Amino acid sequence: MADSNIDTASMASIPEPVEKRVRSEHFGDFYCYVQGDPVHQKHVVVTFHDIGLNHTSWVKFISTKAMAPMVGKVCFIHINAPGQQDNAEDLPDTYRYPKMQELAEEIPGILKELGVPENREVIGLGEGAGSNVLLRLAMKFPKRILALCLLECTTTSAGFSEWGSEKVASWQLKHGHKMTANAEKYILWHHLGRRTHSTEYVDIVKQYHENLYKMMNAHNLGLFIDAFCNRTNINNHLKDFSLPVFLVTGSKSPHVHEVEKIYEMLPSKKNSQILIAKDVGGDIKEENSNSLAESLQLFLQGVGIIGSVGIPGLHQMSVKPRSGSMTDYDKANPSNK
Repeated sequence: MADSNIDTASMASIPEPVEKRVRSEHFGDFYCYVQGDPVHQKHVVVTFHDIGLNHTSWVKFISTKAMAPMVGKVCFIHINAPGQQDNAEDLPDTYRYPKMQELAEEIPGILKELGVPENREVIGLGEGAGSNVLLRLAMKFPKRILALCLLECTTTSAGFSEWGSEKVASWQLKHGHKMTANAEKYILWHHLGRRTHSTEYVDIVKQYHENLYKMMNAHNLGLFIDAFCNRTNINNHLKDFSLPVFLVTGSKSPHVHEVEKIYEMLPSKKNSQILIAKDVGGDIKEENSNSLAESLQLFLQGVGIIGSVGIPGLHQMSVKPRSGSMTDYDKANPSNK
């Protein structure tokens, strides 16, 4: 799907993703894509995708106009969960898919193989299942994390209704080895909520459909969904969480209430912030990429990680401090708190 927010004139300044295959002792190959220089650029941003997506959704997002000021300052490392890269072959029947915690614990080794020193801190940028993985990474290895930006994050185990939907979808995908209408329906709900039949979502739904049927390996996706479905509750670890974290959700997202609860459980609001984007479902990257890009960069400025950046169009938008959640174009700025 064409995205009007992608600035084709500046694409030359955005490094092309370079594929790096990292072999894990326990879980085989992780297909990673690097944009930039992880050794010489000041900051490294590690991305992790949601179910039904892979690194390409993050590559598309950082190619938007609003991300241009940040792209030249950092290196992006996109990590795909096993078997989730485009046109992947089936993982063997004997393959044991990693649990969410195990995915998190693989990341330091992956970064080392990609040239990131063991003592270097990184910024985590995750969505859905990927947010859960990166939050677990930060809880396990807090000294490796500068800050987190977590879209549609969940910290509880799957509820009964969600568990049932996920189990049916994952079983069909794992055993049928092809995408099904039922699995697609669940994934669309997970990403967009109940607005998938709205006329304004036609292009986004079409893009998801083509990606699921043409690019994603259904069997492998079923394994990833199953791992996400069986995630454990990590709420108890939030009481001691002190790293800067930016939580993002949409006001119409199926996950909005859980994201709000996570924010309330954080022990300190001094270096944390939440964006609840008005009239957005569960995929702000597609529905309002400008709001996400601008808010993310302002958050990182506010906690002192990146310096001032000129954000296109920011002068036209409302920037104000908030003690609670932000909606629409209210921007993250913890330094005002």
